[in-house]
Amino acid sequence: MSDRLSELQRQRALAQEQLVWLDREIAKETGQAPVAAAPAPTAVPAPATPRAAVMDEAAARAAQEIIAQYEKPAGSLTQDARRGCFLVFFLALGAVVLLAVTAYIIYTRRG
Repeated sequence: MSDRLSELQRQRALAQEQLVWLDREIAKETGQAPVAAAPAPTAVPAPATPRAAVMDEAAARAAQEIIAQYEKPAGSLTQDARRGCFLVFFLALGAVVLLAVTAYIIYTRRG
């Protein structure tokens, strides 16, 4: 038995114990007779039904279609990055030119 399976079974047993405790507390607060604890199921649940597997495949297909709508070709990403770099460069160059012209105007009017 794998460690994960034993851990999951231990967690399930703890959750069942907590539910039994909650039932006893609720019965005590409402004045009802305490509910007898049901024996813990020891059987391993059956694997997923074929219908669930089909639904999972349909969901996976739908997810892939949605992702495909927003995917861009690899070359497009390179061009976008290049355009962004040029845009930043020319904006910075324009800011430097604007600063230089402003400084020139301010200093030529003073004297």
